[in-house]
Amino acid sequence: MGHLIDFYNIQFYNQGDTTYDTYEKLFVKSTGYFNKTSVKEINDRGVPLEKLVVGKPVTPGDATNTGYMEKNALGSAITKAAKESQWRAGVFFWQYSSDPNGDTIHTVIQGLMQTENT
Repeated sequence: MGHLIDFYNIQFYNQGDTTYDTYEKLFVKSTGYFNKTSVKEINDRGVPLEKLVVGKPVTPGDATNTGYMEKNALGSAITKAAKESQWRAGVFFWQYSSDPNGDTIHTVIQGLMQTENT
């Protein structure tokens, strides 16, 4: 039934000791209890990159225990993933009210928008 699904919003936070707090752990190779769940590892099991939407908390307070990445670090990771693996599915955030001016989303998606035309 996967071919009928347009995209997967994946919560890359609040996963115990699986931190998803670096480019490597988020996009290449995850660790901890939920190992083999990075974007690349999910793609390696047959889910198309264009369906894998990354979900992150806006602030440390929006994540119960893990997954927070400072907006510039997350933006760099997003840019790197777009350039190196052609991943461009997008990002969603928890929670909207924590980013009332859109500073986080604008910072993070800059690299994704820049690589869209490459």
